[in-house]
Amino acid sequence: MRKLWLDFETRSFLNLKDTGLDRYAKDETTEVLMLAWAFDDEKVRLWVPILGQTMPPELHAGLVDATVTKMAWNYNFEKDIFQYRMGYVIPQQEWFDPSILCANMSLPVGLDRAASALNIDIELKKTVITGKGKPTKLFSEPSKYTKTFLKKNPTITSPFYYKDWTSHPDKWQEFCDYCCQDVVAERAVWYAAVAMQCEMTDGEVLAWLLDQRMNETGVWIDRQFVENAKALAEAEVGSIMTALKNITGCENPNSGKQLGEWLRERGYKFDSLDKEHIAEAITNGHHWGMTDEAMHVLDLKKKLGGSAYTKLETILERVGPDGRLRDQFVYHGAHTGRWSGRGVQLQNLFKPTKEVSTLRAEIVSGIRDNSLKIQTIFSAYNDEVAAWNLANPDKKKKDPLKKCPTMMDAVAGTIRASFCPTPGNKFSVSDLAQIESRVLAALAGCQTMIDAYKSGLDLYKDIMAFLLEKPYDQITSAERANGKVIILGCGFGMGWEKFIEYAATFGVTLDEATAKKYVTAFREKYKEIPSFWKELNSAVVTAVKANICIYVRGLVVDGRNPQMLKIKLPCGRCLHYLDPIVTQETTDWGKTYENVSYHAWDAKGCQLKRLYGGLLCENVVHPAERDVGSGENRLHHRDDNSRRGCR
Repeated sequence: MRKLWLDFETRSFLNLKDTGLDRYAKDETTEVLMLAWAFDDEKVRLWVPILGQTMPPELHAGLVDATVTKMAWNYNFEKDIFQYRMGYVIPQQEWFDPSILCANMSLPVGLDRAASALNIDIELKKTVITGKGKPTKLFSEPSKYTKTFLKKNPTITSPFYYKDWTSHPDKWQEFCDYCCQDVVAERAVWYAAVAMQCEMTDGEVLAWLLDQRMNETGVWIDRQFVENAKALAEAEVGSIMTALKNITGCENPNSGKQLGEWLRERGYKFDSLDKEHIAEAITNGHHWGMTDEAMHVLDLKKKLGGSAYTKLETILERVGPDGRLRDQFVYHGAHTGRWSGRGVQLQNLFKPTKEVSTLRAEIVSGIRDNSLKIQTIFSAYNDEVAAWNLANPDKKKKDPLKKCPTMMDAVAGTIRASFCPTPGNKFSVSDLAQIESRVLAALAGCQTMIDAYKSGLDLYKDIMAFLLEKPYDQITSAERANGKVIILGCGFGMGWEKFIEYAATFGVTLDEATAKKYVTAFREKYKEIPSFWKELNSAVVTAVKANICIYVRGLVVDGRNPQMLKIKLPCGRCLHYLDPIVTQETTDWGKTYENVSYHAWDAKGCQLKRLYGGLLCENVVHPAERDVGSGENRLHHRDDNSRRGCR
């Protein structure tokens, strides 16, 4: 099958990064400057429609030929520009994105970084990277006339203009060369990736296609709710910021540096001003000797609600002209294959407080109608509870709410109401209960945990009954909360020091002795899981050393390719580890362990990352969870707005 390589350069009054692709591609100010294109390994050619050039007949023929695969790095851009700016509606199945193969191999998806990871020709790599010198920025973003120029030219009505081939002819030629070079680089990276022999499975291709349909369909936005919520949040922020300035004298109380220094001078103990540290300081500040003034500032800072409400502004920036929010999920955004997000970050919405959850329907209705009175809603609820308790003396009493939510709590905690089914439809929402520990039990062959689930036991209570030597049905809710931390935190080899930090994120404070006791209890009760850690580490080391395949409880550790270690999951797809090497580590007590390290890419660039039993266990459990979830999605997906989480 022939391949047609494509790469657009465009210009627009909109900023693609701020508004997202959907708005950018559909905006009337967005124009096509040029298109670099080539069939298979043929020479790259350039079509420049902004200069009035007609489309080459061969290019048109390739675009309308269903047997030609259209290839483009981050192809969504080319697909949408063709559709909304040029009128070519090319079906999704005719496209393939080379960056997706890199993502599947856990390589960088940025073209220049992918070139570096795959060690393509140094001159080509240099050209790709120096393209970051931004000839694109010069011609793709509007410039602003000076006031003096506009006064001298009163016939010019727009304050903006574009630099182009007439104003910067040398740079324009560099821009054209850069566009062509992108296609050369994309092909080179594609061939280098294919040579690694890490093909996507048929099931994984289906998962990617589903991801694309979900992103293309998007979700309908209740714009009235979003606008009203944003206005309420901004009014609250304004009053809080004024109060903080008046109390602290800080020019910008939103600056962690300025406010942090002011607070530390008054007894605050932490460098960070995140919500967990602020909550701890509010609880213990007076014991540390913090002043009343500082405690009041912490309370005001807490009321700001972090940055959760700023998602409302992002929603409004990115929602399309038809009222839908699109392109929010990133396929294979994590090494294990889990999805990540862009823009609004739908997978990372603010968790509402207990009070907001209880009053959610009334708060949402009040925001939507622009009639929100939190204190009134709070008081009315407690009056109803008091009346019910009075009318039902023989039944267990309902607890009133102790604290009225702040305006920021109410807005941040109800952002989910922004995302709605298309009028006339409904959401189908589902989740997979305790998926992590269930998959861990299955892969590790932990019969004790499997039997507990099979019997319908609550694992959080079950582990505490074992640890406290106490009957299962006598475990209290507070003890169960500790059990939850144990089950969720101890499955991947976490030591007691890290476990203390982990428990703190759940609001559970542990001392050293208790943390050690909990970690030991988990490993004793579920013996197969620590054994699984050791088997995985041993298999990886042996496979890399001997360049062989090793079977481990339903997984295949494949070390035959010195450039890429693979771990084949039960579904058939593989995890990938670039350039694996065997390393040695000596413990504090003098014992030497062998591990495998590999080259991982993150925001800082290429890092040598060490694998060990617990991490390998986590690495295989998380993608198996994801595969179960995406398998369910493939079975139940609806082309309407059914919203499903990507685990």
